Amino acid sequence: MPIVNVAADNHLAKVLNILDRNIPSSFFYNNISSFTIVQGKDALKHLERILTTKISKVGTNSKHESLICDSNGRIVDYLSIYIMDHKVLIVTNNHKGDEIRSRLSKGIPWNEDVEILNGDNSIKRIIVSENDLNKILESIDYSVEEIDDSTWIEDGDNIISINKRSKVKTLELLLPKTVLSDIIEEYQKKDIKEINEEEWKKFRIYTGMIDFSDIVGRIPFDVGMDELVKMDKGCYPGQEIHARLESRGKQKKILVTLKSGKFLKEGEYKIIEGGRVIITTAYNGGKEESLFFGIVPIKYLKMSKLSLINGIEMRIENVVNFRSLNVHH
Repeated sequence: MPIVNVAADNHLAKVLNILDRNIPSSFFYNNISSFTIVQGKDALKHLERILTTKISKVGTNSKHESLICDSNGRIVDYLSIYIMDHKVLIVTNNHKGDEIRSRLSKGIPWNEDVEILNGDNSIKRIIVSENDLNKILESIDYSVEEIDDSTWIEDGDNIISINKRSKVKTLELLLPKTVLSDIIEEYQKKDIKEINEEEWKKFRIYTGMIDFSDIVGRIPFDVGMDELVKMDKGCYPGQEIHARLESRGKQKKILVTLKSGKFLKEGEYKIIEGGRVIITTAYNGGKEESLFFGIVPIKYLKMSKLSLINGIEMRIENVVNFRSLNVHH
């Protein structure tokens, strides 16, 4: 049975047991991200013209996910969007902040109240997983059960949200840069250990958590992000390409999890039967099996493994897509 088919209500300890784990049962990851603030009474109206999803009628204190695509319909970045009163906080990939702000700054009508601000030097992002996330929330009057994955809450200057879409619930904390060291010290006292990037890759692959590296420069339908493409919302960059592809109804590629006894770096590799596998995220398992997210021709889903021309075999485990993570609509 593929590991990533663990029932969604299983919690972290059970999942990590299956991993033959070398990830702590309680951990946090300092996710280096970029932060953009869009403010003004027309902020949502302006974003509606750019994003692949509807946002103009989204309520305050809600959390929203969307994409920005280029004119060729390829993903520029995936956005986590926190809706406030006449203000929106957008979390994007660390390397894409300036480009996203540049795209958001274009096309603002002279008579609209919209301002784009850079928050990279003032905000930090931490992702936490714990057997009982309520321990993290014990100092405020909320429980995990009271927070769904489409809302956020305030704790002083901090913003807290819960990701319940993945196989394991995680808490996302946005906080002022000035208090980052205090939060890390607090977590360490609670025996919540910091994990590194390689451990984070392993966790992401096992729990089906798609990230920037898996989708950038790709057509959304090829990497499981079609849930974030709303064809009925009106124009946005890349919409004509998406509409054309949707009307043809012929998906050629798909994002999957893969396993192999051999390690391969991220990149493209030829398949003996034809075509290529594109490794987007790779975790080196050492003596154990290595794990991957990869984009493969959809015809290979009928086969249990891929044979590469370099002699390496890879097993296809699961299809990975945003819809399978129970994203809110």
